[in-house]
Amino acid sequence: MWFGKSVMGAVGGILFSSVGAFAGVTELVTNGSFESPVVSGSFQQFTAGIPGWTGSAGIEIQTNGALGAGQGTAFGNQYVELGVESPSTYSQTLATIAGTTYDYSFYLSARPGTGTNTVSVGLTGNASTTFSAADTGAVNFEKFTGTFVATGSNSVLSFTPVNLADPGAGDLLDNVSVTASTGSGSTAVPLPPAVWSGFIGLAGITGFGLLRKVRHGAKEN
Repeated sequence: MWFGKSVMGAVGGILFSSVGAFAGVTELVTNGSFESPVVSGSFQQFTAGIPGWTGSAGIEIQTNGALGAGQGTAFGNQYVELGVESPSTYSQTLATIAGTTYDYSFYLSARPGTGTNTVSVGLTGNASTTFSAADTGAVNFEKFTGTFVATGSNSVLSFTPVNLADPGAGDLLDNVSVTASTGSGSTAVPLPPAVWSGFIGLAGITGFGLLRKVRHGAKEN
Protein backbone atom coordinates (compact mmCIF):
# COMPACT_ATOMS: atom_id res chain seq x y z
CA MET A 1 0.00 0.00 0.00
CA TRP A 2 2.01 2.93 -1.28
CA PHE A 3 -0.26 5.59 0.11
CA GLY A 4 -0.21 3.94 3.54
CA LYS A 5 3.59 4.11 3.72
CA SER A 6 3.52 7.72 2.56
CA VAL A 7 0.99 8.71 5.17
CA MET A 8 2.88 6.96 7.98
CA GLY A 9 6.16 8.46 6.83
CA ALA A 10 4.72 11.96 6.80
CA VAL A 11 3.11 11.54 10.21
CA GLY A 12 6.30 10.06 11.64
CA GLY A 13 8.29 13.02 10.38
CA ILE A 14 5.91 15.44 12.03
CA LEU A 15 6.02 13.56 15.32
CA PHE A 16 9.80 13.29 15.47
CA SER A 17 10.36 16.91 14.50
CA SER A 18 7.81 18.07 17.07
CA VAL A 19 9.26 15.92 19.83
CA GLY A 20 12.74 17.18 18.98
CA ALA A 21 11.59 20.77 19.32
CA PHE A 22 10.03 20.14 22.72
CA ALA A 23 12.95 17.99 23.92
CA GLY A 24 15.58 20.66 23.24
CA VAL A 25 17.69 22.09 26.02
CA THR A 26 15.70 24.63 28.04
CA GLU A 27 17.38 27.26 30.18
CA LEU A 28 15.78 27.43 33.63
CA VAL A 29 17.54 30.53 34.94
CA THR A 30 16.00 33.94 34.37
CA ASN A 31 18.40 36.83 33.77
CA GLY A 32 21.43 34.58 34.25
CA SER A 33 23.82 37.19 32.82
CA PHE A 34 22.36 40.02 34.91
CA GLU A 35 21.76 42.26 31.92
CA SER A 36 18.43 43.47 33.33
CA PRO A 37 17.85 46.13 34.44
CA VAL A 38 20.34 48.14 32.41
CA VAL A 39 22.57 50.11 34.75
CA SER A 40 23.52 53.69 34.05
CA GLY A 41 26.99 54.47 35.26
CA SER A 42 29.55 52.01 36.61
CA PHE A 43 27.33 50.27 39.19
CA GLN A 44 23.95 50.33 40.87
CA GLN A 45 22.51 48.69 43.99
CA PHE A 46 18.99 47.27 44.24
CA THR A 47 17.47 46.57 47.65
CA ALA A 48 14.32 44.90 46.29
CA GLY A 49 16.06 42.51 43.89
CA ILE A 50 16.18 42.41 40.10
CA PRO A 51 14.30 40.32 37.48
CA GLY A 52 14.70 36.66 38.47
CA TRP A 53 16.86 37.29 41.55
CA THR A 54 16.56 38.34 45.17
CA GLY A 55 19.42 39.35 47.47
CA SER A 56 19.41 38.89 51.24
CA ALA A 57 21.27 42.20 51.60
CA GLY A 58 20.44 43.65 48.20
CA ILE A 59 22.00 43.14 44.76
CA GLU A 60 24.75 45.15 43.13
CA ILE A 61 25.17 45.19 39.35
CA GLN A 62 28.43 46.46 37.90
CA THR A 63 29.24 47.32 34.32
CA ASN A 64 32.36 46.52 32.33
CA GLY A 65 35.10 48.92 33.34
CA ALA A 66 33.72 49.58 36.82
CA LEU A 67 36.89 48.15 38.39
CA GLY A 68 39.29 49.67 35.89
CA ALA A 69 39.81 49.99 32.17
CA GLY A 70 39.44 46.66 30.38
CA GLN A 71 38.01 44.97 33.48
CA GLY A 72 34.71 43.17 32.97
CA THR A 73 32.83 40.20 31.62
CA ALA A 74 32.62 38.60 28.19
CA PHE A 75 28.91 37.88 28.73
CA GLY A 76 27.24 41.16 27.93
CA ASN A 77 28.07 44.39 29.72
CA GLN A 78 26.98 43.60 33.29
CA TYR A 79 27.72 41.23 36.17
CA VAL A 80 27.01 41.21 39.91
CA GLU A 81 29.05 41.39 43.09
CA LEU A 82 27.92 39.35 46.10
CA GLY A 83 29.69 41.65 48.54
CA VAL A 84 27.32 44.63 48.39
CA GLU A 85 27.75 46.65 51.61
CA SER A 86 27.70 43.34 53.48
CA PRO A 87 27.73 39.74 52.18
CA SER A 88 24.50 39.00 50.32
CA THR A 89 23.03 35.67 49.22
CA TYR A 90 21.60 35.84 45.72
CA SER A 91 18.85 33.31 45.01
CA GLN A 92 16.32 32.29 42.40
CA THR A 93 13.51 29.71 42.45
CA LEU A 94 13.60 27.35 39.45
CA ALA A 95 10.80 25.20 38.06
CA THR A 96 12.11 21.61 38.18
CA ILE A 97 10.87 18.01 37.98
CA ALA A 98 11.48 15.77 40.99
CA GLY A 99 14.01 13.03 40.28
CA THR A 100 15.48 14.80 37.23
CA THR A 101 19.22 15.46 37.06
CA TYR A 102 20.26 19.00 36.16
CA ASP A 103 23.55 20.61 35.15
CA TYR A 104 24.46 24.03 36.48
CA SER A 105 27.29 26.37 35.57
CA PHE A 106 28.39 29.88 36.43
CA TYR A 107 31.37 32.19 36.09
CA LEU A 108 33.13 33.56 39.17
CA SER A 109 35.93 36.07 39.59
CA ALA A 110 37.67 37.41 42.66
CA ARG A 111 37.55 41.16 42.97
CA PRO A 112 41.13 42.39 42.42
CA GLY A 113 42.91 43.01 45.71
CA THR A 114 40.54 40.96 47.91
CA GLY A 115 42.36 37.61 47.89
CA THR A 116 40.75 34.31 46.95
CA ASN A 117 36.96 34.60 46.75
CA THR A 118 34.78 31.59 47.65
CA VAL A 119 31.06 31.05 47.19
CA SER A 120 28.74 28.35 48.46
CA VAL A 121 26.20 27.13 45.89
CA GLY A 122 22.98 25.80 47.36
CA LEU A 123 20.17 23.84 45.70
CA THR A 124 17.05 22.60 47.47
CA GLY A 125 17.45 19.06 48.81
CA ASN A 126 21.14 18.88 47.89
CA ALA A 127 24.30 19.47 49.90
CA SER A 128 25.85 22.87 49.26
CA THR A 129 29.13 23.03 47.35
CA THR A 130 31.89 25.63 47.59
CA PHE A 131 33.90 27.04 44.68
CA SER A 132 36.90 29.36 44.81
CA ALA A 133 38.42 31.85 42.38
CA ALA A 134 41.98 33.05 42.99
CA ASP A 135 42.83 36.75 43.04
CA THR A 136 44.84 37.33 39.85
CA GLY A 137 45.03 41.10 40.23
CA ALA A 138 42.41 41.60 37.52
CA VAL A 139 38.81 40.64 36.83
CA ASN A 140 39.13 37.07 35.57
CA PHE A 141 35.90 35.09 35.25
CA GLU A 142 36.36 31.31 35.57
CA LYS A 143 33.71 28.73 34.69
CA PHE A 144 32.52 26.32 37.39
CA THR A 145 30.07 23.46 36.92
CA GLY A 146 28.10 20.91 38.90
CA THR A 147 25.01 18.69 38.89
CA PHE A 148 22.07 18.13 41.20
CA VAL A 149 18.93 16.04 41.39
CA ALA A 150 15.70 17.96 41.92
CA THR A 151 13.63 16.87 44.90
CA GLY A 152 10.46 18.74 43.97
CA SER A 153 8.67 20.97 41.49
CA ASN A 154 10.66 23.98 42.70
CA SER A 155 14.38 24.24 43.46
CA VAL A 156 16.00 27.29 45.02
CA LEU A 157 19.41 28.10 43.58
CA SER A 158 21.56 30.31 45.81
CA PHE A 159 25.04 31.85 45.87
CA THR A 160 26.49 32.82 49.25
CA PRO A 161 29.92 34.43 49.85
CA VAL A 162 31.78 32.58 52.59
CA ASN A 163 35.25 34.08 53.07
CA LEU A 164 35.25 37.73 52.08
CA ALA A 165 38.28 39.56 53.49
CA ASP A 166 36.34 42.76 52.82
CA PRO A 167 32.64 42.14 53.63
CA GLY A 168 31.66 44.96 51.27
CA ALA A 169 33.61 43.84 48.21
CA GLY A 170 34.17 40.58 46.36
CA ASP A 171 32.72 37.53 44.59
CA LEU A 172 31.92 38.70 41.08
CA LEU A 173 29.31 36.46 39.44
CA ASP A 174 28.00 36.12 35.88
CA ASN A 175 26.43 33.84 33.25
CA VAL A 176 24.52 31.49 35.57
CA SER A 177 22.85 28.54 33.81
CA VAL A 178 20.76 25.50 34.77
CA THR A 179 19.52 22.92 32.25
CA ALA A 180 18.30 19.34 32.34
CA SER A 181 21.33 17.06 32.20
CA THR A 182 22.27 15.47 28.88
CA GLY A 183 24.89 13.20 30.48
CA SER A 184 24.69 9.43 30.76
CA GLY A 185 22.26 8.14 33.32
CA SER A 186 20.30 11.36 33.48
CA THR A 187 16.54 11.39 33.62
CA ALA A 188 14.81 12.65 30.50
CA VAL A 189 12.36 15.50 30.93
CA PRO A 190 8.92 14.03 30.20
CA LEU A 191 6.58 15.78 27.81
CA PRO A 192 3.30 16.92 29.35
CA PRO A 193 0.22 14.75 28.54
CA ALA A 194 -1.36 17.69 26.73
CA VAL A 195 1.57 17.80 24.33
CA TRP A 196 1.25 14.08 23.52
CA SER A 197 -2.49 14.56 22.97
CA GLY A 198 -1.69 17.34 20.55
CA PHE A 199 0.74 15.09 18.68
CA ILE A 200 -1.85 12.32 18.40
CA GLY A 201 -4.48 14.75 17.13
CA LEU A 202 -2.02 16.22 14.65
CA ALA A 203 -1.09 12.75 13.42
CA GLY A 204 -4.74 11.86 12.91
CA ILE A 205 -5.56 15.04 11.04
CA THR A 206 -2.46 14.78 8.86
CA GLY A 207 -3.02 11.12 8.08
CA PHE A 208 -6.69 11.66 7.21
CA GLY A 209 -5.87 14.60 4.95
CA LEU A 210 -3.13 12.73 3.10
CA LEU A 211 -5.34 9.66 2.69
CA ARG A 212 -8.14 11.73 1.17
CA LYS A 213 -5.66 13.35 -1.20
CA VAL A 214 -4.34 9.97 -2.36
CA ARG A 215 -7.84 8.53 -2.87
CA HIS A 216 -8.98 11.63 -4.73
CA GLY A 217 -6.01 11.33 -7.06
CA ALA A 218 -6.80 7.65 -7.68
CA LYS A 219 -10.40 8.50 -8.70
CA GLU A 220 -9.21 11.11 -11.16
CA ASN A 221 -6.94 8.54 -12.78
